[in-house]
Amino acid sequence: MNKKELLSMKKLTVTKQMMELVRDDPGKVKKAVFTYGHPKYYNTYERYIYYRAIVENGILKLAVFLRRWMAAGEINPQYEIYLSKDERQHLTWDVRCKKWRTARINYLNYDIDDGYVYGNKPWASEETKKLVNVYLESGNLEVKEAVLNFQDEIGKEKLKKKYKSELEEIDAVMNAVPELPKDFDDWVLNSAFIDKTYLLYHCGDKENTAYCTHCGSAVHLKIRPSHNQKGKCPKCRTKAVLKSWKKQKYLVDEKKVGIIQKLTDGSGYILRRFNSRLRRTLESDWQLEEAGCWEINRFKLNSGFVETDYFEYGEYRTTGIHRWCHELNHGYGYYYYHDNNCVLYPRNLKRLRKGTELNYIPIEELWKHNPGRVCEAPTTLRKMTQIPKIEYLIKAGLYRLAWDIAESYHCDEKYIDWQQRKPWNALKITKDQMKMCIRMDITARQLEVLQVANEYRVTLSPDQITLFATEIGADQIGEVFQYGHPGKFSRYINRLREEKIRSLDYMDYLEDIRFMHMEPTEDVLFPRNFQQAHQRLALQRQERENEIKKMEIAEKDKILQAMLPELTDIYEMEDKQFKVILPTCKEDFNREGRENHNCVGGSYFDKMLRGQSCVMFLRRAAEPEKAFCTVEMEGDKILQCRAVRNSEPPEDAKEFMEHFRIEVAKRISRKKQQVRLLVTA
Repeated sequence: MNKKELLSMKKLTVTKQMMELVRDDPGKVKKAVFTYGHPKYYNTYERYIYYRAIVENGILKLAVFLRRWMAAGEINPQYEIYLSKDERQHLTWDVRCKKWRTARINYLNYDIDDGYVYGNKPWASEETKKLVNVYLESGNLEVKEAVLNFQDEIGKEKLKKKYKSELEEIDAVMNAVPELPKDFDDWVLNSAFIDKTYLLYHCGDKENTAYCTHCGSAVHLKIRPSHNQKGKCPKCRTKAVLKSWKKQKYLVDEKKVGIIQKLTDGSGYILRRFNSRLRRTLESDWQLEEAGCWEINRFKLNSGFVETDYFEYGEYRTTGIHRWCHELNHGYGYYYYHDNNCVLYPRNLKRLRKGTELNYIPIEELWKHNPGRVCEAPTTLRKMTQIPKIEYLIKAGLYRLAWDIAESYHCDEKYIDWQQRKPWNALKITKDQMKMCIRMDITARQLEVLQVANEYRVTLSPDQITLFATEIGADQIGEVFQYGHPGKFSRYINRLREEKIRSLDYMDYLEDIRFMHMEPTEDVLFPRNFQQAHQRLALQRQERENEIKKMEIAEKDKILQAMLPELTDIYEMEDKQFKVILPTCKEDFNREGRENHNCVGGSYFDKMLRGQSCVMFLRRAAEPEKAFCTVEMEGDKILQCRAVRNSEPPEDAKEFMEHFRIEVAKRISRKKQQVRLLVTA
């Protein structure tokens, strides 16, 4: 389109009908009330925007008029929009600014009255509406909608040409993605949500019958049920949460599920990630009412399961086309974390690992023995390729330990010696303990507790290992084992758990026992009333620490008092208005900090003892006991001089401090001269 030819087209101005519509629309006064400030009154109108259109030389010209301008007597439009169906182009002339615009009709800046509501329908005559729809072949749409659709199509065509190579690259990957396994949906329902199983029971039912959401059976409960109690389905043996039938109106569970597949072009793998959702309602007798699963993103992985590309399903570059794209704009700044946590489909893993570094590692066994587990699948698989000997743990039945190693971010060598040939030597345990670990399916945390127990030559049962690993951990369990009595400790900790007392509090109690050098008798280690014993011992420790602190402060006070004679010669001074005094002990620092509301009572005492600076207090001569200004000096340099709450001192105090600084410089100079004379003599 030629811009000069466009501007030479017939001018469209306000018609008589449009002016009458504006006059007949006086508006309605509305009131806006705000939380703060005065209310605001404004007018609302039926119409704010008016359209006129003509077609000349195959070009559609649409004039956009505003009610505000028309009411003020203006007859010209704010914008003139030009559309060419043959050339597939659109341009907009800004009448007031005399500039060309390329924005679509809904992105133009309109000078609209207050009270305009987005979505307010613009006015156009039937003739204009028909003319626009016939030209654009848009059926019977409103003018704005027809123009916007045409402009959107042009934008899509331009972007498609501009980003053709990018789209071809994305499509090449997407075309290599194989179909989902036929049993994928069945796996999502029956395995991915296995840890979201419920036993729904009727409160007051004497027969204790319940409905299992996993196997769909009516079962008899051997226990008296309570809401949110944990249990197992008697029929399918699945772990479940007991829910009273009418304690909630619906149950909704959501998860991210995924599957890793080999690309058909042999370029690597693809991790496909889905949002899945299950909904059950009271009205449907808790039968599955809704089960949705929709794909949200894809990760392209190389042969080493390293992420090389990322795709999301959404609108492509504001074109209105929804398809697979590279990363969308999430508005989170420069870096956006690509979350790939999901419950992984395991039924194709055995076939997937053939011919790879995982060929001899039965990774599918990990997911088989821990269904529903959420993990970062690429990271887990990549870690297992780096530790091929993890194969021995999986084949030995130590699935949870293998999981912990594959998902850990720290080095596993601290509790496993991979250089050893015997598996129990590698785990730093005995052969008999190895059998126990397999029966327990031990975790890394439990293994560390067992290893610490071996260091202290303490024998633990599986229940004790589980308890100590859960409640205390390997880092602190040595503090327990040094006293022996693992059975008594486990029974006592279980008792504390029943009383809702944290194990962390008990470990603090043991720390207090060591600090106070108390004899670890059974009465001391296992008090009948733990809370009272803990509080009493904590107070005793606090008193002891205060005594030690007082002794340390007393020693430091002696050091300060030994420094005072020399400091007094340099820094003490007074006149008719002011007086400078030096602190004599730590309490002087504390009192100055309290009264002047500053931090001099903190580290400045030690700082002065180290000779880094000298702290002194400026007082008015008439009130020598009242806090006024706190001063810190380094030699003859004033580092700080602050009044109450670290405010600036008054002008007369500043003048005195300047004279004081000069006098201090003279005293220091005289001291140095005296020292030189003594040395030369």
